[in-house]
Amino acid sequence: FFARFKMPGSNFLFFVFTLLMMYPGVANMVPGFKLITSLGMYNTYWALIVPAIAGGQAFNIYVLRNFIEDIPQDLFDAIEIDGGNVLQQIWHIVIPMSMPIIGTLGILKVIGQWNNFVSPLLYIRDDSMQMLSVSLLYLEGEYTKQWGQLMAGYTVASLPLIVMFLFCMKLFVRGLSAGAIKG
Repeated sequence: FFARFKMPGSNFLFFVFTLLMMYPGVANMVPGFKLITSLGMYNTYWALIVPAIAGGQAFNIYVLRNFIEDIPQDLFDAIEIDGGNVLQQIWHIVIPMSMPIIGTLGILKVIGQWNNFVSPLLYIRDDSMQMLSVSLLYLEGEYTKQWGQLMAGYTVASLPLIVMFLFCMKLFVRGLSAGAIKG
């Protein structure tokens, strides 16, 4: 949207998104907690799912905008000449060419949420619902550490990410190198 459609205020809105990237997520803890409790999502998995989907998208928008700006205008003009509309431009050009970037951003989002420690600690109180990152904290003893159990827990916690990365490595590498080579 910010990359191809120039209209009054689009640069200002993009500037606002850039400013939002500088806003620390920790500053949202108290308002986020009040919002989650007022919506009745406290101590449910929705308290983790909704903010993960709705929040923190400024970085994704920034990366996608810069990638879409680099797509040659000739491709958009060709669809326009053939009688295509904006939705067809998005469906036939932007989405297929952006799949490596979208995949990379998706992988980064999954890794970020898998390693998220603060949100589950803040929004989930029931020990049976607690996430793995917080549960590893309970492996540490009060006075001593059981290093064997702790390292085994960390290894088990990292296995899903390693497996996911092995299956998605080609997409991830294509996404990282998509903007590196100019043709």
